[in-house]
Amino acid sequence: MLSREKILESLLDLSGRAAARSRPELLATVLRCALALCESDGSVVMLSPGRQPERFAMRRDQPEPEGPIAPEARGTSRPMMLYGKAVVLADVNEGGRTGPDDHCPGLDAGPALFVPLKLRDQSPGYLAVLRKRGAAKYDGEDVRLLTLLGAWASMALENLRLAQNVEKLAVTDDLTQVYNYRFLKSALRREIKRAGRYHQDLALLMIDVDNLKAYNDRHGHLRGSFLLREMAGLFARHVRSWDLVAKYGGDEFTVILPQTDADGATSAAERLRAGVEGHTFPLAHPGQITVSIGIAAFPENGQTTSALIESADRALYLAKQNGRNQVGPYVRRAA
Repeated sequence: MLSREKILESLLDLSGRAAARSRPELLATVLRCALALCESDGSVVMLSPGRQPERFAMRRDQPEPEGPIAPEARGTSRPMMLYGKAVVLADVNEGGRTGPDDHCPGLDAGPALFVPLKLRDQSPGYLAVLRKRGAAKYDGEDVRLLTLLGAWASMALENLRLAQNVEKLAVTDDLTQVYNYRFLKSALRREIKRAGRYHQDLALLMIDVDNLKAYNDRHGHLRGSFLLREMAGLFARHVRSWDLVAKYGGDEFTVILPQTDADGATSAAERLRAGVEGHTFPLAHPGQITVSIGIAAFPENGQTTSALIESADRALYLAKQNGRNQVGPYVRRAA
């Protein structure tokens, strides 16, 4: 087992490099360190990222932690979260201060120690360690060490959340909350490489909102912005979970369709077009707001990011020329 000094050094490193870790990896490290620092048989982290708390647990004999585990007895863990200071129990069942959700699964625990986790983006949580029934009670040194670990864990989780927010902002369009043009290029480049390597189909849709200028002139650009945001959400609901919706320009969107040939892309595009036509947008008459869509397929229409975008844009132009509110003809590129 690592010395306590070595573990404490690793925790300092953990706090500084949280952005390089995923949340499960970070929590696994915290649980392992809690077991080692306080010479325990089980450790538990309870967090409340939403209305439903999440529990992560680990026993000394487990290689990896369990979680997230949805608490079974809602509300039993609330008192432990709200104490706001360390709680030492000679027996985890004493006095009714804990419930089943405060225990470590698979461990017949006796002594327990709880310390608070204070995170800005959610309700209070806690970090707990437990020993087998009949083991020695936790002492002041254990409280000090676990409190330090709890503080580091709170800092590391907060740093991770901030890093993920910054990363999301870098690739997300502020207005519509779908991916931006910068991310579109890198994602399309990646999908082209994958399709080429594994001989898979790939398609790209270019979508333009019809009559948006008239809508903006009549109701203002702010209303137009709200309409684009609503439309982006509409697109996201009408595509598969692995498809990628991105903002391309002022009133243009793109959709990357992995493992989709030209016929499949045409069906997907028609589904989007019909979905928009049948949707009721604020301050617009039924059918007033529509979209025109162009399609490009890999490798027929191009084998690079720029070539596929150019082909989809050319098909979109034909759709607009032919009367709007339609899917542009699939244009096979000349050899």
